[in-house]
Amino acid sequence: MKIGEYRYVFLRIRNLKQRNMKNLNVLLTVLFLQLLAYNAYGQQSSCGETMEESLQQTAEILNRPESKELWGISLNAPVIIIDHFNNKMFFTAIENGVMQTVKEEQWDNKVPLANSFFEYDGKKYITIIHATLMNTPCEQRVNLLTHEIFHLHQNSLGIENQLSANYHMDEAEGRALLQIEMGNLQRALDGDAQSLYDALYIRAYRQSLYPNNNEDLYELNEGLAEYTGVKLSTTNMREYVKSRLNYDISKGYANAFGYFTGSAYADILDELYPEWKRDKDLGYGMIYLIKKTSPQHAFVIDDVYLEKLLDKYNYDKILSEEKEELKSFGDIAQFEELLKPGTRKLLITNSKINFTYNPHDRVITIGDAVLLRNMTLTGEWGQINVKKGIVRLNNWSAFYLLPPKRIAENIVEGDDYKIQINQGWKAIEKGGIYTMVKE
Repeated sequence: MKIGEYRYVFLRIRNLKQRNMKNLNVLLTVLFLQLLAYNAYGQQSSCGETMEESLQQTAEILNRPESKELWGISLNAPVIIIDHFNNKMFFTAIENGVMQTVKEEQWDNKVPLANSFFEYDGKKYITIIHATLMNTPCEQRVNLLTHEIFHLHQNSLGIENQLSANYHMDEAEGRALLQIEMGNLQRALDGDAQSLYDALYIRAYRQSLYPNNNEDLYELNEGLAEYTGVKLSTTNMREYVKSRLNYDISKGYANAFGYFTGSAYADILDELYPEWKRDKDLGYGMIYLIKKTSPQHAFVIDDVYLEKLLDKYNYDKILSEEKEELKSFGDIAQFEELLKPGTRKLLITNSKINFTYNPHDRVITIGDAVLLRNMTLTGEWGQINVKKGIVRLNNWSAFYLLPPKRIAENIVEGDDYKIQINQGWKAIEKGGIYTMVKE
């Protein structure tokens, strides 16, 4: 995939001891990022502006009165641009319409490679990957920078940073219902009140099936960052937001939906309730505010009406298509076997690990774990690149892979993965479990 098409998830997690995502006792040194879609109504290739020009353009936009009025704060921010190809990082800041003088130093992995925010040398910065910025269309550069700057300020606005705990969005039933919700949201953005009602009804039904979801809060986190980036960078926000709701059955949504639905509900709230961003109840979610200002949406699910609604939107057909698409994941059973104690496997303990993956890929729930298609893990022992199939336990304590096919002095290879082992480390096998240990 091209740099610039995606904003990857870069998480460095230590001492993971809890049993589920909701109660993780972790040091998150980098938060989660998502898809950076090209603007369907703007440029489709990178622009000629320099890094400095893009930062200055963003500074000027964020200094406009309407930008400051959006959240009632100045979106100033210290910035680190990471050029990992040349092992450099550039320090600057956006302050009151001006980009500060750029200072340069060696990167040396001092901060994680991510579009996110990170505390370095006692100060919080937004971090931007240089290659991502420079391979992104001009208008989207402002979106990218503004999105990350919002994350830096969101806690002061009462908006929590939330990891998605919504794996049901990649299960056939959850995906089918999300597909219906997104289609209705597109029509609701055109002013169709019935479509908004139907979107919320389908959503309420989905959430009743998966009561442990954090959809509303995750939408606040990524949806409002996306809304802010788009609001301050895109000339035709409504059409842009609608285009992001074009459902793609081949993509994953557990870590992606909040960008699309969140920015859509925020746009709808702009019309329904212009003061929504100042409402003390925003922390409960945008759906809460829609129901608060439009009580007709505070409904109780009625089985008869629900059946008519599912039939109206061809739910059975969509569900069948989702189940068929799941087959493209391959033999899931062999990865489920890895969860059994006696199964031969490669075990990577989650200790001082950086990992990256494509958050727009589908995630499959298997027991107390999830199966991801591809991921890169980097630790003291080296780096592993997985192309097809890695199991991550729900408590984030470990990753499982199918047993290796070949072990050499500094290489471990499986059918769809390869480990480059650092000097002073080796792979060993004990009782059918392969691990990385110091020599």
